[in-house]
Amino acid sequence: MTKQEFIDKLKSALSGQVPDGVIWENVRFYEQYFDDQSAKGLSEEAICEQIGSPKLIAKSIVEAEKHETGFVGDDRAEFVDEEPKSFQQGRSRFTVHTRRLPGWLSVVIGILIFLLILRLIFTVFRVLIPVIVPVVLVVVAYRAIRKFISGA
Repeated sequence: MTKQEFIDKLKSALSGQVPDGVIWENVRFYEQYFDDQSAKGLSEEAICEQIGSPKLIAKSIVEAEKHETGFVGDDRAEFVDEEPKSFQQGRSRFTVHTRRLPGWLSVVIGILIFLLILRLIFTVFRVLIPVIVPVVLVVVAYRAIRKFISGA
């Protein structure tokens, strides 16, 4: 198998399974790997034998992507319709990777934030109660005295 056949099979196996950015990132990696190994004097056939099956590699990449981001199938494929320009020009580019929190972790963080807010509210009330209670008592007493004087 040649380098181009390997790359084509890898692209084909990954197509529709992971976002296009992941495909191009891996294609770039394996193209660079082929170039590095060729510079060491290995033939393309020997490199392919060393790397293994592109379909098996693609399966590993798909599983890793599912585990890492929860991506399954063509959910995001519609947003990228061609190779990134950095691949067309041979330049590297900055890639932003986003990750989702697992659902259980989001729930735990939500509960912790809720408890923190409750603690803050109770702390404020604990500080203000010694001030509020006497003020309320004075206001109630003032009204009662006023009502007693005017009604008596």
